Amino acid sequence: MALSSSVNIKRFYLAVSAILIAALVYQITREETLLKPDQRLQLALDEQSPLTTDPAVNPVLAKANSELARAQQALNPAAAKPVPPVELAKANETTAVVPDAWRAADATAATPAMPLPGGVSVYEPVSVDMENPAYPEAGQQTSVILPGGERLQVNVESGGTNPNGDYSWRGHLDGHGDEYPVVMTYGGNSVFATVTTPKGSYTLESVNGSGWIYKNPSEFELSHPGANDFLEIPHDH
Repeated sequence: MALSSSVNIKRFYLAVSAILIAALVYQITREETLLKPDQRLQLALDEQSPLTTDPAVNPVLAKANSELARAQQALNPAAAKPVPPVELAKANETTAVVPDAWRAADATAATPAMPLPGGVSVYEPVSVDMENPAYPEAGQQTSVILPGGERLQVNVESGGTNPNGDYSWRGHLDGHGDEYPVVMTYGGNSVFATVTTPKGSYTLESVNGSGWIYKNPSEFELSHPGANDFLEIPHDH
């Protein structure tokens, strides 16, 4: 109890000191503001003037600022703690955004020649820029478009060229941590990608820049009522 009372008294003292120092700083600044222009000019030329607001020249104001900072730190240590330059730079850093990984095919474009897998019911034709592909790199962000026009943001975590010359990048849906991975690979003339979302998984396949984005059918959609979910192996007698 005695310790708590001592801390409260110290905080009260520092609070009162902060108020008095703030009043002193205000009074000094106010007196200089009220001076006539020729007086302010004279004070600016006189580096030893006691009314100057430059702490490096005015020792009274410098001490007042020091005491005020100390009082503020005692009353609110978290707010008074300076932010390290590295953390401040990270806070101001913006994520580089690259073009969409693919686009919905134009209405006048021909239907992709490659067939859709069996059982697929949700799909949409897409186009991939193979002449100037945007290869996302770690730390960048891109968008993927699903059937129906839904656009999802993806945070790219890694990217690079594979031993066979293909380029692959990996990432996760923005806002979901690392729960929903996205992987995309560019080959010589083909592209393959998988997108995992809360609504299911999707696959992109394209050849020469033309292809499909489709929702992978679930096991239930691939079967029908009454069908066996096992394979019978005949035995010789």
